[in-house]
Amino acid sequence: MKLEDVAEAAGVSTITVSRCISNPGRVSARTREHVLKIAEQMGYIPNRVASSLASSRSKVVGVVVPTLANPIHGMVLQGVADVLEPAGYQLLLGNSHFRAANELDLVRTFIGHRVDGILLTGKDRAAECAELLMRARIPMVEMFDYNPHPLDVSVGSSNFDAGASLGRYLLMRGRKTLAFVGHTGLDDSRMMARLEGMRFVCQEHEATPPLHYEVTSDPGSGSGGEVVGSILHEAPGVDAVVFAGHQLAVGAIRYAQDVGIEVPRRLAIAGFGDTPIARWITPSLTTVRFPVRETGVEAGRLLLARLRGETIQNRSVRLGFEVLSRESA
Repeated sequence: MKLEDVAEAAGVSTITVSRCISNPGRVSARTREHVLKIAEQMGYIPNRVASSLASSRSKVVGVVVPTLANPIHGMVLQGVADVLEPAGYQLLLGNSHFRAANELDLVRTFIGHRVDGILLTGKDRAAECAELLMRARIPMVEMFDYNPHPLDVSVGSSNFDAGASLGRYLLMRGRKTLAFVGHTGLDDSRMMARLEGMRFVCQEHEATPPLHYEVTSDPGSGSGGEVVGSILHEAPGVDAVVFAGHQLAVGAIRYAQDVGIEVPRRLAIAGFGDTPIARWITPSLTTVRFPVRETGVEAGRLLLARLRGETIQNRSVRLGFEVLSRESA
């Protein structure tokens, strides 16, 4: 079935049908609804490859996230989709598994598939990847981490400031010796920025620098919380443990309950990120909430502006965060 068949059945020109499918902003909502309904009834499927070759637009945006196991990334993607899908764009999703080499492979694949734009997670990436992106001249937005010097455009919160704020919160509540738990072998600059923020505030308060521990579990699995037992065995003076993510912190609370570690009387537990499980666990998790859906919406808005050739005055958008004081700390 051809485009002309749909145009004849709908009583419009082939150009109008093409615009309804590839450039919906140039036709009225009523016309687009009518044409797409006819196309659906006839079983017409657009040839996206031919369309992209003719127009130099694929109407596809590539997105790289570090893991699919963390529901926070799903919330961000929903915000992105809410902006880009009404404009006629679809998302092509890639999982880097927190590996810079994987991100580079995904970017190569996206460019090879002629995506119109790219959304990336974080601000630090391999030099080869950054050079490839700059040479390709594809509109891109770096999400999740505030970056004053983006490759193109960025939107996110300061993870350094978030780490400092959570560390300050614990010290102001009388905690003396902090520990930070991250994940070993991962290319996660956001995790390290949070640790550096905690180190800064400990120095500011003339407190013991936070002890640094790592686990090998998947950041989205929630397993690895048993590290609190090892920490207290090796460093009995530790009275607060901060986890790089909230799922691992929830797992630590469950482990503490199983082995009789009183939270928060004996040990405060805190994390970064907030989903319903952080509120539902008992004791509920003290954590840092980032504006995740808002990050996705703003990233989608900025990328759409770039795709439309609009001038962006502020190419480095800084969002806030909130320390949520709950029962675990």
